[in-house]
Amino acid sequence: QIAPGQISHTANIWSNDNCCPFLAMTAHWISEEPSTGTLKHKSVLLTFHRIHRDHSGKLLAKTILYLLDRAKTTAKVIVPLA
Repeated sequence: QIAPGQISHTANIWSNDNCCPFLAMTAHWISEEPSTGTLKHKSVLLTFHRIHRDHSGKLLAKTILYLLDRAKTTAKVIVPLA
């Protein structure tokens, strides 16, 4: 339970020199310091994951949801408004 509220996520996909695709995901949230009550911005690298198959939109969505589930942060995802 690293974040009491909602969590924002970022994701980036790129390929190395051998054309192997990788996905990195980070999490960002605001946390209150118990001793002072001060709000602090926190960030953490959730995953650095090699994509072993094609990286189509559907497969990436499944992979991202799987990785969020493993990190136990799916329930705290902030859904952007369109």
